[in-house]
This record gives sequence, structure tokens and C-alpha cells, in this order.
Amino acid sequence: MAVSGPQEAVGTKGTEISYEEKIADVNARLAAACTPADSLAPLYNLYDLSYGRDSGNAVGWVLLETAIRADDETVALDVLRNMANYNMRNDSILSLVLEQAKKFPASNDRTHTITFIRIIQNNSRALYAAPEVREKQLQNFLQQLSLNPPTDLYERIVLLYAVCINLSEFANGDLLTDYLQRLGELIEEADPENHALRNVFNVWAGMIYTKVEKPSLAIDASLKLLGEIDMLDERNAQMGRIYRNYDANRYIVYTRILQNYEALSEADIEKYHRLALEMVARNSRAAKTYHNAPVPSIFYYYSKKDYTRTFNLIDNHLDAINQSFGKRKLLKMYMESARAIGRQDALLNASALYCRELEEDLENRQQERYRELQVLYDVNDMKIRNLRLKEEKQGAQKAMWRTVTIVCALLLLALFIFTLILIRLNRRRALLARKLEKSNNDLAHQRDSLRKANEELKEARDVASRANQIKTDFINNMSHEVRTPLQAMTEYAAIIADNAEDTHRQYMRDFADRLLLNCQMVNTIVDDVLQLAELNNSSLIIKQNLFSSKPICDTAADAVRRRLQPGVELRVEADDFIFRTDRHRLLQILNNLLTNAVKFTSRGTITLACTKNETARTVEFSVTDTGIGISPSDSEIIFERFHKLDSSAPGAGIGLTIARMIARLMGGDLILDKAYAGHGARFLLTLPYDF
Repeated sequence: MAVSGPQEAVGTKGTEISYEEKIADVNARLAAACTPADSLAPLYNLYDLSYGRDSGNAVGWVLLETAIRADDETVALDVLRNMANYNMRNDSILSLVLEQAKKFPASNDRTHTITFIRIIQNNSRALYAAPEVREKQLQNFLQQLSLNPPTDLYERIVLLYAVCINLSEFANGDLLTDYLQRLGELIEEADPENHALRNVFNVWAGMIYTKVEKPSLAIDASLKLLGEIDMLDERNAQMGRIYRNYDANRYIVYTRILQNYEALSEADIEKYHRLALEMVARNSRAAKTYHNAPVPSIFYYYSKKDYTRTFNLIDNHLDAINQSFGKRKLLKMYMESARAIGRQDALLNASALYCRELEEDLENRQQERYRELQVLYDVNDMKIRNLRLKEEKQGAQKAMWRTVTIVCALLLLALFIFTLILIRLNRRRALLARKLEKSNNDLAHQRDSLRKANEELKEARDVASRANQIKTDFINNMSHEVRTPLQAMTEYAAIIADNAEDTHRQYMRDFADRLLLNCQMVNTIVDDVLQLAELNNSSLIIKQNLFSSKPICDTAADAVRRRLQPGVELRVEADDFIFRTDRHRLLQILNNLLTNAVKFTSRGTITLACTKNETARTVEFSVTDTGIGISPSDSEIIFERFHKLDSSAPGAGIGLTIARMIARLMGGDLILDKAYAGHGARFLLTLPYDF
């Protein structure tokens, strides 16, 4: 709790015993405990004895874990509150304690604990932060409080407490008092069982009200704090916490009450002075504090107008009087006492000190007033901005409602029009329904007709399929049948030429060459037809291997050289490199292209070129001739099967078709170069480099 502190070295009956004896007693009780629940009281006492020592946190975590194992949520949350109070300067431990509290099931005690820890956190961040950080924190809290205040009571308490604690570091005027009173009203609305919250508020309120010289409010907060301390004593006795007492805290509260003697009766002054001296008699911390600065007796004797004792007490402890006990006020009492007993020397010295205190106080008050006005200005500015935002929001809402009204009116009009359209559409639908019925009947009739036609098409397809198969078989059979007589004719022609008389040998040789040429042409046509059938059946197999490019080009060129017409030159311009391909199929394509070029080139040159494209990873072949050329509009027609631009030219018109089909089967393509601007034509064959 906020009033907790180091424990006195007293036993249950006030007998003075040593710290080591207490530790031994607690350890003996802890060793005798059989269950986690039995261990709670000894651990609590060990924690109380460790308060303010290095082992305090370690004992606290053990006590928390034991309370959780004992399924005692009340003790666990109380431990977390004690640890938060003990570590109020350590933000990392406060954050860890807060996370532990959030893990417990929802309850009033959990809410109280989380609220208390968050207040301690905000208090730590305000007291130990740099001034510019506190100022920024205050601005953020004020903005939230003014523009977006939370609806939850405990959230409002946490926020308002943060405003008060940050504001107290800048100004101690009426603005702080106003916020403090609002915070007190909120705390009165909170659960009466939330003692931790009331405790920390009353401690802080008593200090602030004393500082701003509001004695009645300071005494009221101090009396409420004493009530909380009495409640804590009763609770600790019930829990077996024999080493926990709050005498030092009571001494501070009695001292603060006597500081506000103006609002006390003579009987109350006597009472609280007596109680303060009782705390001094039985508590070493209180005795030490009183020995350094006997503030309760100073205020007591001054209220009794016993100026001699007042003067002597202040004179003996003037240097030790702390600012928190109202140094300026004590100096004024010292001056009045010195004047009353005729101590002019002391009066002169005290007057000088008092003047310096007044100057400092005046400067501080001016700065505080400036800061307070600045805060008020910022708050009012935020309120004005908030009002403007609200006005803008209201204006936007009005505009939105006008727009909504117009839209609704338009929608109603559209709905009316839509209704009329629906009526007309309904009538049209009825008409369409009748037409649809008639159409359905017609469609049913057409469906039957289509079904019949479909059956007929299936029969026709089957007939065509059988005819196609018959055609394929016929081509294969005829090709084989034609090859045999062609072979015989070739051999007979050679025999005739060899056996002719010398006078007729040349004539017979020319005749045999023509016969051989025509046999080769017929054989080529047969081969092309067979190849086309093989390509159509997708039965052609590509066999890959590594080959050199230039020997392939030379072989293809050599195969057609003897067919060149007089005056035509065949050139080979090929780079020499190794690539993967099907040599036989590549030679077949090149042979078709070169044969085609030889056929239509009567003069000039035919050039076979080969290059490698590293970027595209392709091999590019080109066959360029200076023949009759091909129109760009025929660039695709020439690749259609059995299509010939010149019907008188020899051949079946399927050479280019076969060449393109093989090229694409090899992963490449064959096209006519429409961009070729020279005389004649150029074909481009592109194949993959790593096919």
C-alpha cells in the first residue's frame, strides 16, 4: 500500500528483539508449514522484514507464486500492490507487475489492483522524468481529458490522477486544486473497498493541500488516511503479519495535521501532538525524524503562543528543517517568536533568510502562475478546437442529412418509376411467356432435329475416320508399291547406259540421267507424303545429340550443289559452334529450303548462313536466294500443304509444310522473312540452343 514502509524492530508485545531473531523465527514457522496456504503468513512476515532491503523483490515474487499455488487471489493481488509501491521508481518492474495483475480473472479486486499500479506508474513517470517529458505528458493527458474523456470510472481516475501529478510539478495554484477536488469526487464514486486507491490519493492530497495552504482539506485527507491505516492494522493482524506496523507513517500524518493547526481546535492540537510524541517514543524512524526536526512540537508550541519554546526548537534545528514541512512558514514563526522574546539578532538573521525565501517563493509562484496560465490556455485552446470540430461535425451532419433527404426523395421517385416499369414489364413478361412457350415448342422440335443431325454427323465422322484410315493405309501401301518399280527403273537406266555402244553412250547417258532425276523426284514426293502422314500421326521421334554447326551446313549445301542451274553460286556463311539437335531432321529442313531456292533461282547466289544468339539461347539459320521472290502477303500461304504459288513448278507443294512442322517439333520455328528487302527471298529457321 502507499503508506507502507520499513518495519520496526518490535515483537508482538513490543519487546525489542533483533532482526536476526525475527528472521530465525520466520524461517522456523516457514519450515513448519505443510501447504502453500500455511506458508503465506510466514512469507508475508519475511517480506515485511525484507522491505527496503536487496532481498525484498525476491521474497515478493516467491510470496506471489505461493499465493497463486494456494489459489488465494486476494493475497496475490495484495502482494502485487505492495511490490508496485516498493518499486515505484523502477518502471520495468512496474510494467511486469501490471502484466501479472492482468492475468487474473476479472473481479473488483483485480480492477482495483490494476488501477493502483497504473497510478503508481504515472506517478513514477511524472516525478522522475525530465521537465520537457513531463510537459509533453501533461499536454497529452489534458488533450485526452478535454477531447476524448474515457467513459469507464477507473479509466477517468487514472487519467485525472496523471493530469494532477504532472501538473503538480509545474504549478500549485487553483488549477491544481480544482483538478484534485474533481479527482477526489471520482474516488468517492469508486468502490469503498478500493482501499489502495483511497490510500494513495489521501497521502498525495494531504501533501498538496498542505502545500497550497488549504488546511481544512489537508486535515480531511489526513484523517481519511489514518482511517485507512487503522483498517490496514486490523487486516494485518488477521493475516498474522506481526512485523508490519505503520507508526512512522502515523507520525508523518500527525505532523501534517499539526502543520494545519489553524483549522484545529485546542483539544485536537493537544491530541495530535500527544499522538505524534507517542510514535516518537515507540518508533525509531519517527524518533530519528523528530530528533532532526521536531516539527510537531514547533507547531504545537507556536499554536499555544509559547514563543520561547518555539524559538528554541526552530533555532536549534533551523538548518535541518525540510522544505516539505513548510520552511517559509517556519521562518515566519521563528521571526515572530524572536520578536516576542526580544531576540533582535536572531530576528535580523531570520528576516534575511525569510526575504530570500519570499523572493524565491515569489519567483516560483510567478513561474507557476505562468505555467498554470499556459496550461489553461492550452486547455482552452483544445476546448475551442474541440468546439470547432464539433461545429464542423454538426455542419457536416446537417449537410449529410440534407443529402440523405434529397437522396431519399430521389429514391422514392425512382421507386415510383421503378414500380411503373415493373407493371409494364409484368405485362410484357406475360406476353413473353406466351411467346416463350411457343419458342420452347419450336426449340423442342429443333432439339429433336439436332439430335437426329448429331447422330448423322457421328455416323459421318466415323465414315470419315474410316476413310482417313483407309487413305493413310492406301498412301503407305502405294508408297511401298511405287518404290519398287522406281528402284528397278533406276537400275535399268544405269544398265542401259553402261551397255550402250560407244556411239550412243553419251545419248543413252543423258537419257539415263533424266530418268534417274525423274525417279528421284517421284521418290522425293513419296517420301514427303510418307513424312507428312508420320507428322500427322505424331509418331516422328526427335533424337538429340551434340553436333557442330558448320559441318551440318556444308553437308546440306553439298547435297544440292549438283542441282544448281548454270550461273548460280551456292555460299555457306556459318559460324562453327557446338549445339544440341537432331542432325538428320535439321539436314532435312535445310535440304528442303535449299532445294526450294535452287528450284526458283536461275542466276545470282544462294546463301546458307548460321549464327548463335547468346541472349535468346537460340541457333538461327537463314537461306537467302536471288530468285523470283515471294510476296509478303503469301508468307503463310506457302506453308500450307499442297499449296504451290507456281503450279508449273515441280514438286507436290508440301516441302515447306513438312519443314515447318519438323522445326516446331524440334522446339523452334520456320518463317519467311517479310522484312528482307533484297531481290529474291529469305527463310529464317530458329532452333533452341539447348533443345
